[in-house]
Amino acid sequence: MAMSEVVKLGRFEKISRRVLIDTSKMLKDAKTKLFHDVHGKVLEVGAGIGVNVFFLDRPEVTHWTAIEPDIKLAKECRRMLLKMGDRATVFEGYLHDLDEPPESYDCVIFTTLLCSVPNPDEIVRDAHRLLKPGGKMYLIEHTGDKFGIRAGVQVIAKIPWKLVTGCNCRNNPIPSLSQKGLWEETEGGLKMDPAPLRVKKFSPMLELLKPFVMTTLTKASPL
Repeated sequence: MAMSEVVKLGRFEKISRRVLIDTSKMLKDAKTKLFHDVHGKVLEVGAGIGVNVFFLDRPEVTHWTAIEPDIKLAKECRRMLLKMGDRATVFEGYLHDLDEPPESYDCVIFTTLLCSVPNPDEIVRDAHRLLKPGGKMYLIEHTGDKFGIRAGVQVIAKIPWKLVTGCNCRNNPIPSLSQKGLWEETEGGLKMDPAPLRVKKFSPMLELLKPFVMTTLTKASPL
């Protein structure tokens, strides 16, 4: 790699990178289970440094488009995805800038995305538009605790945590995901398959983010 391609990270960026790597390690078993049937043409929104390459670099994935708007993270992501050759592309920009026709992808992946964007409803709708009929969205999102000590700590830490990681630790992704007519539903609400996985074992640094919700949603058929 040429010296001009070396990614130089500031202090906060290094902390954020460490959080991304630690999170991926903590979620390794759950990700392996969740991503077991990801296939075809895959879109990941907010790919970060590309840590999901360890789960998606397999023959069933014919092409992976990784969207990342942060310039430095996108550069690291490109390095991570080199091993996949022309089966992977890093798009440096935002989802609404992606010039793809509707129903272009078999699978869409969100990994702790909705906690870090100002327009989660719009992003969910845009991702839904790009999914093929019957396509799946794979979700790894965290929700703020409603009660207890952790809920109080999250309230106190919300602003400094946001400054360091860009993430809202009091995030609740369910309202954005529950927009009417997007996903298959049951009488009880969104049809989540498998049932949301709960991750219990965390490093002290990541305790703030519990609980995690990991599941898939299937694009609803047109009425």
